Amino acid sequence: MKKVMRYEDNQEYWDHRWIEADHDAEEFLDLDIYPIKYAEMVMDDPSQSSVELGAGLGRLVKHYRNAGFNITGLERSEVAVQRLQSESPDLGVTAGDVRSLPYEDGQFDVVLAFGLFHNIEDGLDQALSETGRVLMPGGRFCISMRPNNFEMHFNEWYWRWKQRDRRHQEPKFHKWLVGEREFSRTLSQMDLHTQQVHRARNVSLLYRIPWLRAKSRDETERRSQGYRLNGVGRVLDKFLVTVLPSQFCNVLVYVGHKGT
Repeated sequence: MKKVMRYEDNQEYWDHRWIEADHDAEEFLDLDIYPIKYAEMVMDDPSQSSVELGAGLGRLVKHYRNAGFNITGLERSEVAVQRLQSESPDLGVTAGDVRSLPYEDGQFDVVLAFGLFHNIEDGLDQALSETGRVLMPGGRFCISMRPNNFEMHFNEWYWRWKQRDRRHQEPKFHKWLVGEREFSRTLSQMDLHTQQVHRARNVSLLYRIPWLRAKSRDETERRSQGYRLNGVGRVLDKFLVTVLPSQFCNVLVYVGHKGT
Protein backbone atom coordinates (compact mmCIF):
# COMPACT_ATOMS: atom_id res chain seq x y z
CA MET A 1 0.00 0.00 0.00
CA LYS A 2 1.11 3.55 -0.68
CA LYS A 3 0.47 6.27 1.89
CA VAL A 4 -0.60 9.62 0.43
CA MET A 5 0.11 12.81 2.36
CA ARG A 6 -1.43 16.28 2.01
CA TYR A 7 -1.28 19.54 3.95
CA GLU A 8 -4.69 18.86 5.49
CA ASP A 9 -5.42 15.70 7.43
CA ASN A 10 -8.12 13.30 6.38
CA GLN A 11 -10.67 14.09 9.08
CA GLU A 12 -10.29 17.83 8.50
CA TYR A 13 -10.71 17.35 4.75
CA TRP A 14 -13.96 15.40 5.09
CA ASP A 15 -15.47 17.71 7.70
CA HIS A 16 -14.89 20.63 5.34
CA ARG A 17 -16.27 18.57 2.48
CA TRP A 18 -19.54 17.84 4.32
CA ILE A 19 -19.91 21.44 5.51
CA GLU A 20 -19.60 22.78 1.97
CA ALA A 21 -21.56 20.05 0.16
CA ASP A 22 -25.15 20.42 -0.97
CA HIS A 23 -27.66 17.98 0.49
CA ASP A 24 -28.01 14.63 -1.25
CA ALA A 25 -31.01 13.82 -3.43
CA GLU A 26 -33.57 11.31 -2.20
CA GLU A 27 -32.64 8.83 -4.94
CA PHE A 28 -30.14 8.19 -7.72
CA LEU A 29 -31.51 9.26 -11.09
CA ASP A 30 -28.83 7.33 -12.97
CA LEU A 31 -28.27 3.75 -11.79
CA ASP A 32 -25.22 3.29 -14.01
CA ILE A 33 -22.86 5.48 -11.98
CA TYR A 34 -20.62 4.89 -8.97
CA PRO A 35 -21.53 3.88 -6.27
CA ILE A 36 -25.12 2.82 -6.97
CA LYS A 37 -24.13 0.70 -9.98
CA TYR A 38 -22.06 -1.54 -7.70
CA ALA A 39 -24.36 -1.44 -4.69
CA GLU A 40 -27.06 -2.86 -6.95
CA MET A 41 -24.94 -6.00 -7.37
CA VAL A 42 -25.59 -7.00 -3.76
CA MET A 43 -28.72 -5.02 -2.84
CA ASP A 44 -31.33 -7.26 -4.47
CA ASP A 45 -33.52 -8.31 -1.53
CA PRO A 46 -35.37 -5.56 0.41
CA SER A 47 -36.10 -7.95 3.29
CA GLN A 48 -32.42 -8.50 4.08
CA SER A 49 -30.68 -6.43 6.74
CA SER A 50 -28.00 -4.12 5.34
CA VAL A 51 -25.68 -1.37 6.52
CA GLU A 52 -23.62 1.29 4.79
CA LEU A 53 -20.38 2.06 6.59
CA GLY A 54 -19.17 5.56 5.75
CA ALA A 55 -22.61 6.86 4.79
CA GLY A 56 -21.56 10.49 4.24
CA LEU A 57 -24.62 12.65 3.63
CA GLY A 58 -26.75 9.58 3.11
CA ARG A 59 -27.33 9.28 -0.64
CA LEU A 60 -27.25 5.45 -0.68
CA VAL A 61 -29.21 5.03 2.54
CA LYS A 62 -31.84 7.49 1.29
CA HIS A 63 -32.12 5.73 -2.05
CA TYR A 64 -32.62 2.28 -0.55
CA ARG A 65 -34.83 3.43 2.33
CA ASN A 66 -37.14 5.07 -0.19
CA ALA A 67 -37.18 1.81 -2.18
CA GLY A 68 -38.32 -0.14 0.90
CA PHE A 69 -35.01 -1.72 1.93
CA ASN A 70 -34.04 -2.52 5.51
CA ILE A 71 -30.86 -0.43 5.67
CA THR A 72 -29.07 1.63 8.29
CA GLY A 73 -25.87 3.67 8.15
CA LEU A 74 -22.82 4.69 10.14
CA GLU A 75 -20.58 7.72 9.55
CA ARG A 76 -17.50 8.88 11.47
CA SER A 77 -17.92 12.61 10.68
CA GLU A 78 -20.01 14.31 13.35
CA VAL A 79 -20.50 17.17 10.89
CA ALA A 80 -22.17 14.88 8.36
CA VAL A 81 -24.28 13.09 10.98
CA GLN A 82 -25.51 16.35 12.51
CA ARG A 83 -26.53 17.59 9.06
CA LEU A 84 -28.35 14.34 8.32
CA GLN A 85 -30.14 14.28 11.65
CA SER A 86 -31.28 17.85 11.01
CA GLU A 87 -32.35 17.29 7.40
CA SER A 88 -33.52 13.63 7.59
CA PRO A 89 -34.04 12.74 11.26
CA ASP A 90 -35.68 9.37 10.49
CA LEU A 91 -32.92 8.11 8.20
CA GLY A 92 -31.15 6.11 10.89
CA VAL A 93 -27.55 7.14 10.20
CA THR A 94 -25.50 7.38 13.40
CA ALA A 95 -21.97 8.48 14.28
CA GLY A 96 -19.40 5.79 14.97
CA ASP A 97 -16.01 4.28 14.30
CA VAL A 98 -15.70 1.36 11.88
CA ARG A 99 -12.85 0.01 14.01
CA SER A 100 -15.34 -0.61 16.83
CA LEU A 101 -18.77 -1.15 15.32
CA PRO A 102 -21.86 -0.86 17.56
CA TYR A 103 -23.50 -3.93 16.01
CA GLU A 104 -23.90 -7.58 16.95
CA ASP A 105 -21.97 -10.44 15.40
CA GLY A 106 -23.52 -11.49 12.10
CA GLN A 107 -26.20 -8.79 12.27
CA PHE A 108 -26.22 -7.93 8.56
CA ASP A 109 -26.81 -9.81 5.32
CA VAL A 110 -25.11 -7.08 3.29
CA VAL A 111 -22.37 -4.53 4.06
CA LEU A 112 -21.67 -1.55 1.80
CA ALA A 113 -18.54 0.56 2.29
CA PHE A 114 -17.72 3.12 -0.39
CA GLY A 115 -14.92 5.64 0.08
CA LEU A 116 -14.27 4.51 3.64
CA PHE A 117 -11.33 2.20 4.23
CA HIS A 118 -8.72 4.16 2.29
CA ASN A 119 -9.23 6.97 4.83
CA ILE A 120 -8.04 4.93 7.84
CA GLU A 121 -4.39 5.53 8.67
CA ASP A 122 -4.18 3.34 11.79
CA GLY A 123 -6.29 0.27 12.42
CA LEU A 124 -7.28 -0.70 8.88
CA ASP A 125 -7.01 -4.41 9.69
CA GLN A 126 -9.17 -3.87 12.78
CA ALA A 127 -11.77 -2.03 10.68
CA LEU A 128 -11.91 -4.88 8.15
CA SER A 129 -12.10 -7.44 10.95
CA GLU A 130 -15.03 -5.56 12.47
CA THR A 131 -16.71 -5.45 9.06
CA GLY A 132 -16.40 -9.19 8.78
CA ARG A 133 -17.66 -9.66 12.33
CA VAL A 134 -20.98 -7.91 11.74
CA LEU A 135 -21.56 -9.70 8.42
CA MET A 136 -23.36 -13.03 8.71
CA PRO A 137 -21.72 -16.19 7.30
CA GLY A 138 -22.29 -16.17 3.55
CA GLY A 139 -23.31 -12.51 3.68
CA ARG A 140 -22.25 -10.23 0.85
CA PHE A 141 -20.11 -7.12 0.75
CA CYS A 142 -19.35 -4.30 -1.66
CA ILE A 143 -16.22 -2.38 -0.63
CA SER A 144 -14.21 0.28 -2.47
CA MET A 145 -10.57 1.34 -2.26
CA ARG A 146 -8.37 3.78 -4.16
CA PRO A 147 -5.98 2.22 -6.71
CA ASN A 148 -2.23 2.77 -6.83
CA ASN A 149 -2.10 3.86 -10.47
CA PHE A 150 -1.33 6.75 -12.82
CA GLU A 151 -4.67 8.52 -12.44
CA MET A 152 -4.40 8.68 -8.66
CA HIS A 153 -0.76 9.81 -8.81
CA PHE A 154 -1.71 12.56 -11.23
CA ASN A 155 -4.58 13.54 -8.94
CA GLU A 156 -2.16 13.96 -6.05
CA TRP A 157 0.16 16.03 -8.21
CA TYR A 158 -2.83 18.29 -8.91
CA TRP A 159 -3.57 18.66 -5.19
CA ARG A 160 0.06 19.39 -4.33
CA TRP A 161 0.00 22.12 -6.94
CA LYS A 162 -3.32 23.47 -5.63
CA GLN A 163 -1.97 23.53 -2.07
CA ARG A 164 1.45 24.91 -3.03
CA ASP A 165 1.05 27.89 -0.71
CA ARG A 166 0.94 25.43 2.26
CA ARG A 167 4.21 23.66 1.52
CA HIS A 168 5.78 25.05 4.68
CA GLN A 169 3.31 22.98 6.73
CA GLU A 170 3.96 19.44 7.86
CA PRO A 171 2.29 16.88 5.55
CA LYS A 172 -0.45 14.75 7.11
CA PHE A 173 -2.04 11.45 6.19
CA HIS A 174 -4.75 11.69 3.55
CA LYS A 175 -5.38 8.19 2.12
CA TRP A 176 -4.05 4.79 1.11
CA LEU A 177 -3.60 3.59 -2.46
CA VAL A 178 -3.64 -0.17 -3.00
CA GLY A 179 -2.79 -2.76 -5.59
CA GLU A 180 -5.77 -4.62 -7.01
CA ARG A 181 -4.68 -8.10 -5.90
CA GLU A 182 -3.02 -6.82 -2.76
CA PHE A 183 -6.31 -5.70 -1.23
CA SER A 184 -8.09 -8.89 -2.29
CA ARG A 185 -5.51 -10.81 -0.24
CA THR A 186 -6.08 -8.48 2.71
CA LEU A 187 -9.83 -9.11 2.56
CA SER A 188 -9.33 -12.86 2.36
CA GLN A 189 -7.37 -12.77 5.62
CA MET A 190 -10.60 -11.50 7.24
CA ASP A 191 -12.62 -14.36 5.67
CA LEU A 192 -14.01 -11.88 3.13
CA HIS A 193 -13.69 -13.52 -0.27
CA THR A 194 -13.63 -11.38 -3.40
CA GLN A 195 -15.62 -12.66 -6.36
CA GLN A 196 -15.30 -9.61 -8.62
CA VAL A 197 -13.10 -6.52 -8.78
CA HIS A 198 -14.42 -3.58 -10.80
CA ARG A 199 -12.31 -0.68 -12.03
CA ALA A 200 -14.63 2.27 -11.54
CA ARG A 201 -14.83 6.04 -11.66
CA ASN A 202 -16.58 8.42 -9.34
CA VAL A 203 -15.12 11.45 -11.15
CA SER A 204 -13.03 11.24 -14.33
CA LEU A 205 -9.56 12.71 -14.31
CA LEU A 206 -10.71 14.88 -17.24
CA TYR A 207 -13.37 16.52 -15.05
CA ARG A 208 -10.52 18.67 -13.71
CA ILE A 209 -10.68 20.52 -17.07
CA PRO A 210 -13.73 22.85 -16.97
CA TRP A 211 -14.29 22.95 -20.74
CA LEU A 212 -14.67 19.14 -20.82
CA ARG A 213 -17.53 19.13 -18.29
CA ALA A 214 -21.20 18.75 -19.12
CA LYS A 215 -23.48 21.43 -17.70
CA SER A 216 -25.27 20.71 -14.43
CA ARG A 217 -27.33 22.77 -12.03
CA ASP A 218 -25.59 21.94 -8.76
CA GLU A 219 -23.72 19.29 -6.78
CA THR A 220 -26.93 17.56 -5.68
CA GLU A 221 -27.62 16.81 -9.33
CA ARG A 222 -24.05 15.69 -9.94
CA ARG A 223 -24.11 13.28 -6.99
CA SER A 224 -27.38 11.69 -8.14
CA GLN A 225 -26.70 11.66 -11.90
CA GLY A 226 -22.92 11.59 -12.07
CA TYR A 227 -20.08 14.04 -12.67
CA ARG A 228 -20.56 14.03 -16.42
CA LEU A 229 -18.29 15.03 -19.27
CA ASN A 230 -19.43 16.70 -22.47
CA GLY A 231 -19.16 14.96 -25.87
CA VAL A 232 -15.48 15.72 -26.37
CA GLY A 233 -14.68 14.71 -22.80
CA ARG A 234 -16.51 11.39 -23.16
CA VAL A 235 -14.59 10.51 -26.33
CA LEU A 236 -11.24 11.28 -24.70
CA ASP A 237 -12.19 9.45 -21.52
CA LYS A 238 -13.32 6.35 -23.41
CA PHE A 239 -10.00 6.29 -25.26
CA LEU A 240 -8.03 6.42 -21.99
CA VAL A 241 -9.98 3.68 -20.22
CA THR A 242 -9.94 1.47 -23.32
CA VAL A 243 -6.18 1.73 -23.89
CA LEU A 244 -5.05 1.60 -20.24
CA PRO A 245 -8.00 0.46 -18.08
CA SER A 246 -5.92 -0.34 -14.99
CA GLN A 247 -4.25 3.11 -15.06
CA PHE A 248 -7.34 5.22 -15.75
CA CYS A 249 -9.74 4.37 -12.95
CA ASN A 250 -9.88 6.00 -9.54
CA VAL A 251 -11.87 3.41 -7.57
CA LEU A 252 -11.52 -0.33 -7.15
CA VAL A 253 -14.79 -1.98 -6.10
CA TYR A 254 -14.58 -5.40 -4.44
CA VAL A 255 -17.72 -7.53 -4.47
CA GLY A 256 -17.78 -10.80 -2.59
CA HIS A 257 -19.02 -12.80 0.38
CA LYS A 258 -18.02 -13.86 3.85
CA GLY A 259 -17.02 -17.48 4.33
CA THR A 260 -19.59 -19.94 5.62
